[in-house]
Parts: sequence; C-alpha cells; structure tokens
Amino acid sequence: MRRYRETHPVLESRMNSVRRRMRYNRRWLERRTDQAIIPLEIQEYIGISEIQGEVLIVSRDSRQQRRIKELLRSENYRFDVAWDSDQAIGFLKLGKYRLVILDRIDERRRRAFYYLRRHLKHIKVISIVNGNQLASESMKWGGYSFLLHRDFDLEQLRTCLISSLRLHHPVCRLLKNGEECNRSCINSYMTEENYTELEAFDPNVAMLEPTDTEVPPDPMNPLQEDSQQNL
Repeated sequence: MRRYRETHPVLESRMNSVRRRMRYNRRWLERRTDQAIIPLEIQEYIGISEIQGEVLIVSRDSRQQRRIKELLRSENYRFDVAWDSDQAIGFLKLGKYRLVILDRIDERRRRAFYYLRRHLKHIKVISIVNGNQLASESMKWGGYSFLLHRDFDLEQLRTCLISSLRLHHPVCRLLKNGEECNRSCINSYMTEENYTELEAFDPNVAMLEPTDTEVPPDPMNPLQEDSQQNL
C-alpha cells in the first residue's frame, strides 16, 4: 500500500492561505465581470434614450420608491430607479445625474456610496438611514443630507430638492452641524453665491464644502481581507 508523506504544518498553513486568496480573488473577478455587463444590459432592456437622468432613486422598497417618485413628479424632476448598488452604478455610467437618493436602511449600499464619493463628487447624495450613526457617516464622507427612517418627512425631502438642485447649496449646513432641518435654507432663498458673499463679513455663515481629500473605504477592494488578517 502506497504511503503519503505528511505535509509540513507551516507549508500546509501557507497553502491554505493561498487557496483562500485564490477563491476570494476568483469571486471578486466574477463579480467585477458581472458588474461590467450591467450598463450593456440597461442599454439593451431599457434603452439609452429612455434614461431620464437628473435624479436617481436607489431602493428595493417599492413603497419607498412610490413615495419618492410621486414627489419628484410633483416637482417636475426627471428620474430613474435602480434596485441595487450594481444597477445604480450602471445608471451612473450612462446618465447625467445631479442627485442620488440612496436608501441605506436594509442594505447600506456602501459600493454605490463609495463609487459616488470616489468618482462622481459633483453628484449630491441624500441617504435614507435608520439611525444617527449611519447618518453621521454619510455626512462625514461628503453626503448632501440624510432622511431618518422609512416614514421620513416628505417635506424635508422637498426642502432638500429645492436647496440642492435649485439653490445649488453644496451641503445641508444644519445637518452637517448636527442640527435639525427647519427649512431655513430655502426660506431665506439664499444661493451658494449669497453665502460666499456673506463669508467675507461673517465666517460663521460660510457654507461647509464636502470633504474632497477623503473617500470612504472601498468595499470591493480585494486587499482588504489581507489587511484585516494582518491586524
């Protein structure tokens, strides 16, 4: 009977590490391939001429979609709907958007948020969150504003639409400073240029710009697993 020599424990440990990395990288490449095809699928099934642009809704919740779509229609904004982060990135590669409404309650959609803050910083992001921790994280990484819970106030969203798309405010100053929305950003009808002029007289009223030097960690980085193991 043929006998097999036992593998050295150190060598076996290293081989297991290599196999683990190979499996991870294989899945990562397969996922990247699937994601690269999504813009082509959108063009095939929806049509490039049917992409509306301007506002992108990212949510799996049909009730949430319906509430937001009704408000956008009432304000005469064009919009598209994506059901997940991959589809959202596909739309972002094809259309010209000014604002993304990102439902981050059930799925935090870190990929979509990272892609926006890394590659499309000019697009403003309104996150729908279920707690202050995720809200603070969204604002820290350059989000425009946030809405709390699924039953958020539609009037607050209407306020965000006016201040971001019509008055061109770069960020919600109140939420950025930890205060509650009181519609003062639109009641005063002050544009970004107005705040710039006032800054010369009173620095406390200056508009806070989103952070350009930092971006959230990439959730699809294949090196993250290795770095976490080395900690």
